[in-house]
Amino acid sequence: MRKIIYTILVIIPIITMVMGIGLASADTEDDWMMFHHNLALSGYSTSDAPETNATAWIYDTGSIIYSSPAVVDGILYVGAMDGSLYAVNINGGSLAWTYSAGAPIFSSPAVSDGNVYFLCTDGVFHAVDALSGSLNWSAIIGPGEWDWSSPAISEEYVFIASSNGSIYSLDASSGTINWSTAIGGQPNSPIAVVNGKVYTGTHNFNNSHPTLFALNEADGSVNWTYDYYLYHNGVVGMVNSNGAAVVDGDDDGDLEVYFGVHNWDGSDNQTVCLDEATGMEIWTADIGGDSTSTPAVHNGVVFIGSDNGKLYALDAATGVEKWSFQTGGMVWAAPAVADGKVFFGSFDHTFYALNEEDGSLIWSYHTGASRMRGSPAIANGMVFVGNENGNIYAFYPITVTKNLISCADADSDGIIEIGEETIFTLEITVTNNDADNPISDVVVKDRLGGDLEVDDPGAFIVSGPSGKNQKNRTSKVFLNWEVGTLGPGESQTTTIIVSTDTNPGGRQEYTEAGIHCLNSGINVKGIFLDKQVSATSDPIMVEVIEPTE
Repeated sequence: MRKIIYTILVIIPIITMVMGIGLASADTEDDWMMFHHNLALSGYSTSDAPETNATAWIYDTGSIIYSSPAVVDGILYVGAMDGSLYAVNINGGSLAWTYSAGAPIFSSPAVSDGNVYFLCTDGVFHAVDALSGSLNWSAIIGPGEWDWSSPAISEEYVFIASSNGSIYSLDASSGTINWSTAIGGQPNSPIAVVNGKVYTGTHNFNNSHPTLFALNEADGSVNWTYDYYLYHNGVVGMVNSNGAAVVDGDDDGDLEVYFGVHNWDGSDNQTVCLDEATGMEIWTADIGGDSTSTPAVHNGVVFIGSDNGKLYALDAATGVEKWSFQTGGMVWAAPAVADGKVFFGSFDHTFYALNEEDGSLIWSYHTGASRMRGSPAIANGMVFVGNENGNIYAFYPITVTKNLISCADADSDGIIEIGEETIFTLEITVTNNDADNPISDVVVKDRLGGDLEVDDPGAFIVSGPSGKNQKNRTSKVFLNWEVGTLGPGESQTTTIIVSTDTNPGGRQEYTEAGIHCLNSGINVKGIFLDKQVSATSDPIMVEVIEPTE
């Protein structure tokens, strides 16, 4: 009789491949595909966002994080100074995989068509498989002294700056150079691509090179350049590893380019707005200190951080200050905007959520003795940010986990014969992550495939059609757990027991070697501060292996 071994899988990339989850090839509203969300570097998402500082999970990489995360199809990607790219499942914070790049990573990854793209400080640009973390290709574009640039992917090309003074367009599928343009300076900005143009600063410490370039996306030729010193009495305005947001900020039908500068050889206004068509200066604004913060632009307002410790909200049409918020340290992080809130970190070791309209504090989270330089990502109603202390923080009020705690076959030998009953024990826990507010109307829902039967439902009520379907297999069953109200910080747990079911057709689940889904992710919904919140757990997989004779 043929035998099959069942092995519990915890490797997320394998799980993802088996589940057939496809990676998005184009920007979607609820994914954060790259630095500052999109090709315009707008920093704005239509996603919901947390009302409190409740942490869903914290993942410790053990290394300093300056990179800003990308979040696509339930996986967070972020680089670290230990030379590793981390892929973390957002439904619980479990590690999916790591990729060792061999050099520190300041660069924020961009995700497109199943690849994760990023630059290392040794000048090597990497494209790795988003599901498995295996290298697809790499290209040497440096090294330079500050290879920190974050890529942008437009159509079939990826654009990246090298601090050796050049901007590159690479074939996204192979890494072959499409074009390169020497712009001088030591460019290390995140790249914006809008309206057929590629935008980057030069990281210039003097006036020997322009402050900002707009290049033709197709061939790398120069559309226009902007020289800060020509408008500001010889004062150098350096784009210091920050990017430019290219949006119609004032809603006049024309695009503008918004960015901050670091002044050398004098002092002048630090926030700049240009005409996107010509590169001519429209306005500048004094924000009390140099700026290494990429601005977010939404609803007619520019949000930008300053070395004086403030986050500023400026009128996008005029640069006039609408409000400012004082923190206890420099604000280098690029703010992100969603759901009426502005999120950003400060050198005072604190992450902030402010009211978008008036700048009032909604909540904050102190991370300990570590500066916050990386910028947040917002996706699926959650906010994610890395930190110098090595932690990745995920903010969200409710979580649900489902774990396979035992797997027993009839003869307890760990080898399941065809037709032999196998019993699985699953533990489900739902948690209110907020320390101050309850979550009401909490309901946990799950379903089981037709080849599993429920032996003990625990707190769940089982429902669903009975009998066999037209393929002579048992029908799916649905499970419903009415939790009710979870008090602040409260968790509730239940255990269910299920077993394999042999149907009259003589078929038993997992009759072929491979990786199979024992149970898809469980879902929880509830009401938190008058808003619906929901979360999903990871699926549980088993690996079926035919033993060698």
